[in-house]
Amino acid sequence: MKFDANAMEEAISKFRALLPNDVEELCNFGEDKMKLALQSMLQDLDVVTREEFDSQKQVLLRTRERLEQLEQRLEQLK
Repeated sequence: MKFDANAMEEAISKFRALLPNDVEELCNFGEDKMKLALQSMLQDLDVVTREEFDSQKQVLLRTRERLEQLEQRLEQLK
């Protein structure tokens, strides 16, 4: 297979046309792509809000206290 320099130059020119014109635009382009990727990754995670976490923590503490009370009462009944 023979190397075609003209085809290579044409491919490079087409690729360059797809890129932003200056460094600042390139940085913004990259930053935008990274933000989209990060948002996509975060949406896939199974996370809760801090408010929901604190609420569930309180429920767990009350449940634990109630369990301890029931355990003490059970010991008294023995």
